[in-house]
Amino acid sequence: MATTRSGINGVFIGKVGSIVGYELGGKNVIRAIGRRTKPFSKLELLNQAKMKAVSEFLRPIKLYIKFGFQHEVPPGSHAGAFQLAQSYTRKNAIELDEQGSPFINPAKVLISKGELDPPLNCTVERDGNRLTFRWDYIDKKQSPTDRLVILLYNPEEPIRIFKDLGGKRKAQQEEWEIESLHLFPAPIHAYAAFRSTWPDQISNSVYCGVIPQ
Repeated sequence: MATTRSGINGVFIGKVGSIVGYELGGKNVIRAIGRRTKPFSKLELLNQAKMKAVSEFLRPIKLYIKFGFQHEVPPGSHAGAFQLAQSYTRKNAIELDEQGSPFINPAKVLISKGELDPPLNCTVERDGNRLTFRWDYIDKKQSPTDRLVILLYNPEEPIRIFKDLGGKRKAQQEEWEIESLHLFPAPIHAYAAFRSTWPDQISNSVYCGVIPQ
């Protein structure tokens, strides 16, 4: 059974046959339900495989993605931070292997998106269980007190380690001792960004590479 609000021209809520109406993010949505009998086309199957690849890569770091994309959500938007990150990844980070199957290129993924200037020429070095991140600080117009954000991620395990308040931008270096780092299987991808706690802002993330073994 379905109802309408404000008369016949109002919002449609409920189910009539295979049609369902509901509200999502303040908007009226109507969609059809039911089992599909027509075979999927090659393009549809490819699109499904792309969405699966995006979901499998981002799902284990959903909490950090929502943190990194939170400022990209427009007021009143029906799409949240994680959905925006999924869309970006699908458009920019998917490639095809020799068999034509989609996969995620970690170097093209963003774990954060924002207006601050990102770390410039960011690299990571390893000495045992100690990681050293380095970046350039050239433009003095940038806030020297922006703080480094780091995510270490192996989607195959999955392993994820997050640091939300690292070194200041002007320091041009951050050392991070991780006691169990030698136990983590490769590959571990390193991402970095800058954030400001006041005002609350963040930069696009940059890919620093794979942690050396």
